[in-house]
Amino acid sequence: MGRGFSFFVFAASFLLFLLFQTKGIFGGDSGDLVTAAATFGVPHPPGYPLYTLLGWFLNWLPWFTPAWRVGLLSSLTHAATVTIVYALAARFTGKSFVGFFAALVLAGNYLFFLYSITPEVFGLFDLFLVLLFSLFIYWSETKKPVYFHWALFVFGLSLSHHHVILFFVPALLYWIYIHKQLLDRHTFFRLPFYVLIGLLPYVYLPIAGHGPSIINWNRPVDISSFVRLVTRADYGTFVSGNAFGTLLSQRMTQLKAYGQFLVLDLTTVGVLLLLLGFVWCWIHKRGLFWFLVIGLISLGPVFFFYASFPLANRFTLGTYERFLLPSYVLFSVLIGLGYWQSLQLVRRNTLLFWVFAILMLIYPMKVMGATMWKFQGVTNDRTADALAYDILAGVDADSILLVSRDTPLFTVQYVRYALGRRPDVMVIHASRLATADYPVVLSRVFPKLSVPSKTGESFLTDFIAMNRSRFPIFSVYPLAVSAGEAWVQEGLIYRLVRLTDAPSTDSVLAVNNVRWEQYHDPQKGILARYRHLMLADVLDVYAGAGVEFGKTLLRIGKLDDAKRYFAKAIYTDGDTQLSDAHAYAGLTDLFLKDCSSALDHFRSARETDLARVQPTLYLYEGITMRDCVGDAGRAKHLLQEYEDLKKKEETPLR
Repeated sequence: MGRGFSFFVFAASFLLFLLFQTKGIFGGDSGDLVTAAATFGVPHPPGYPLYTLLGWFLNWLPWFTPAWRVGLLSSLTHAATVTIVYALAARFTGKSFVGFFAALVLAGNYLFFLYSITPEVFGLFDLFLVLLFSLFIYWSETKKPVYFHWALFVFGLSLSHHHVILFFVPALLYWIYIHKQLLDRHTFFRLPFYVLIGLLPYVYLPIAGHGPSIINWNRPVDISSFVRLVTRADYGTFVSGNAFGTLLSQRMTQLKAYGQFLVLDLTTVGVLLLLLGFVWCWIHKRGLFWFLVIGLISLGPVFFFYASFPLANRFTLGTYERFLLPSYVLFSVLIGLGYWQSLQLVRRNTLLFWVFAILMLIYPMKVMGATMWKFQGVTNDRTADALAYDILAGVDADSILLVSRDTPLFTVQYVRYALGRRPDVMVIHASRLATADYPVVLSRVFPKLSVPSKTGESFLTDFIAMNRSRFPIFSVYPLAVSAGEAWVQEGLIYRLVRLTDAPSTDSVLAVNNVRWEQYHDPQKGILARYRHLMLADVLDVYAGAGVEFGKTLLRIGKLDDAKRYFAKAIYTDGDTQLSDAHAYAGLTDLFLKDCSSALDHFRSARETDLARVQPTLYLYEGITMRDCVGDAGRAKHLLQEYEDLKKKEETPLR
């Protein structure tokens, strides 16, 4: 069936992904990437020049939203990835139906499907990975240097896109070593040329850095800032950040999570077929076996051990899981080979062979069906966009809005700068205000702003002081301000006020009541069907704001109102906020003398604590038992538990 069936696999995969492709932002980095592409800007490190440039071209298409248009880079590239997986499995076994099985497994994989329909960088990376793998295979089988030259070019292109490809280098070097007889002196000296040609997309970064986009990370207009951007110097190369993962136990947790995700996403059947795929390679293609083993270990366990992602909540798990994609792409080839190996058990009975072959299709079809159910309705879902609209709705005309943290920042930037909503609001990345490059960007984009000439720790307070009399200033989170100023919460945002002009508590409560009645319910969208990890961080933004305002009401003694806001936060189910919401709801009930409800909340707070049980929860429960319930025995036990936990936290002097 050859090329004709390959085209069918591509067309069917692309059509499937296109039917589910999102028209809104899906959380994570997508808002930053799409906004950078739409405005010819520079996204977060390492800058993703090839992706951003291609996204900029796609954004000229006249259909739907910028998120949908840039999302074509995911659906197209992942459709091509599925096609190459089909071609590889079919080539290794000589059976098209084996390739079809492998393609079905990959296309139906939840994680692969997610990043096929949302605007993210991983579709292009997966394509480069499997294309590089296939070109090296074709080079060794055909002995034609042209495949090796193309492979080097693709390697350069992939380096201009995502640096994780470097973890595939050990496998590539192994393959080159066992086929070194195919290399001659001329080919060796041409190696740098083909790689350098692939690196040309990096030229985009200084060009865009000189441009007018507000999305201009590190402003790479000179060698120093260019290197800082490309090497992710502000974060740490290949790592998630600088504050986590230094302990061996934390790094070992990465390997445990790798195995757990593997079983969850592939299922037990998939893991068994994967093992059979390795068996097939060991029997029939020993070199391919080691090529895949080295590549998978490097891209999987070695990468995660080194990167050491925090695994504390839905958002951090979502950050972790997307780097499983390279493993899953190569696993799909092996699962196809495992499918063929399993059929060898019944190969002597033709009827049984084909019955078994068809019955085995239940596995990928069932997985695909479950995946499609999880994404039913995602095309028109606006959960993340709605968060941005809710934030912007409360901001006065001609205001400054300071935003930080990925989810609120990237969604608000997308709605403001890519969709063009609320053009009167100056949305500013608060966390970057003290950097050397961002003030320059602000001065160019918003010339009416007053920007301090010196950066440093006082930059934020100086910036606010220079602009507060000219523009209303809002922030998504309360930031450091000068004496005589304060932040007053108004729903999801905070308004900067002078203490002499601070509104009454009743007026603040009235404003918040109105705002929360007008907000979208994040539980009503796609998250009602399935808790997609990255998108679910939207819940935490709403829940966190509810908890903070509830705490304010609790401090001033408005207990019934506080209870209502804690109930909102609990309903919203933001996983990083849920324990605190229950704890404060329990305290509120304790003050209201609702003993039973208070105890229920304290127990729920312990059950939903993501990191460890806080000693204070035992203290609260003990006080409730002693002063509210009147159970002195149980109270004594809980208070002793509190004392024991506190002692464990103390650092001995000797």
